[in-house]
Amino acid sequence: MDRKSLRNTISIIKNKNMKLKTGVSLYIVLICLIVTGCSQVEPQDKNKELIQDFLEYELNAPNKEATHAINALDKWVEEQKEGGQYPLDGEYNIYLKDTYEPYFTDSGYNKFVMTGQASLFHEAANKYDYQTTVTKIEVEQNKVTPTNYNFTAYIDYEKKGNEKINVEITGVAIMRDDGIEQLTYLGDKEMLITLTRGEANE
Repeated sequence: MDRKSLRNTISIIKNKNMKLKTGVSLYIVLICLIVTGCSQVEPQDKNKELIQDFLEYELNAPNKEATHAINALDKWVEEQKEGGQYPLDGEYNIYLKDTYEPYFTDSGYNKFVMTGQASLFHEAANKYDYQTTVTKIEVEQNKVTPTNYNFTAYIDYEKKGNEKINVEITGVAIMRDDGIEQLTYLGDKEMLITLTRGEANE
């Protein structure tokens, strides 16, 4: 075989190798894209996550942090009756801001605190000696009003001396870009009264 024929043969082999490598590379890239596309999880709605996080904190009641803050408030009330100067703006307000402000819009947070909703379940659970434990939370965006999110929280309610019972707390959260604007509990009114005021028959 002369040099020219040898060069041509080598050139043909190189071209075939190049095409083979290119084909294999494209095949690998295609497989990776298919696998990535199939395994990619649908992006989680941040509003749903925010509502779930809030409900988990609020309905796993009572907890030590909330109880400590509520005791600080009670101490302040007693101090005021006696003409004392216990600094409510210190401990209790710091707790409210640190705990609840990240979940709400500015106006939503103010309404939540001013209407006495903050730590409502924690205070009642501590006062009426019961424990609630969240087992599951479902949050769905309202198709008609996309800023509204309907939720159902499934909890175990247990009061000392009584059997544990399963409870559903439903409600709606109105969302804005930066958080919860308003949150309303719905559903079983008698159970809500039990959880918040301890007044209903179990």
